[in-house]
Amino acid sequence: METRQAIWNRRSVRSFSQEPLEPALLRDLADAARQCPSAANLQPLEYVVVTEKKQRDELFGCLKWAAYTAPVGVPDEAHRPTAYIVVCVRQQDVAPTGSAFDVGAATMSILLLAHDQGVGSCWIRSINRPRAAKLLGLPEGIEVDSVIALGRPAVEAVAVDLEPGQQGKEVIRYWDDETGKHFVPKRSLVNMLHWQHHGGK
Repeated sequence: METRQAIWNRRSVRSFSQEPLEPALLRDLADAARQCPSAANLQPLEYVVVTEKKQRDELFGCLKWAAYTAPVGVPDEAHRPTAYIVVCVRQQDVAPTGSAFDVGAATMSILLLAHDQGVGSCWIRSINRPRAAKLLGLPEGIEVDSVIALGRPAVEAVAVDLEPGQQGKEVIRYWDDETGKHFVPKRSLVNMLHWQHHGGK
């Protein structure tokens, strides 16, 4: 898959088939994150891969899903992720600018490579972090930042371009149709792109 195609077509997936993901694939996803730029090259991120069912179920209980479509958008037992990559931050190595840029770059690389490999993903930051850290056995000084849910997609997710001028919280809510297809509104480029100065055409 070409990079452009992966960027334009990747969407969050919250319903998964129960086909297991290969350890080698999960290792590649973490390695893709490792290749990313890092502030001052301090590389403070570590990754915990969760595949065992009991641990997956416990981690699922630490997460909040699909605020706009809950409870319908919360995966049922038959459609939960088959793997997770938990993005953790080693606090002693965080640059003065913080870890958000590192996490964003690393996570997007995981999401894009996952899509390239036919794997659905959902980046989650609504997490009971103390509970998740205990479950994962994280030592003091290493904290949970994000959880990336993974699995073979069981639904189709597509973007919908909004018309210029359509803005506000009412129109950006994602939704599912009666078939389960997932739609994600995207603000018009006209409302987001400025040339030379804000408002420049």
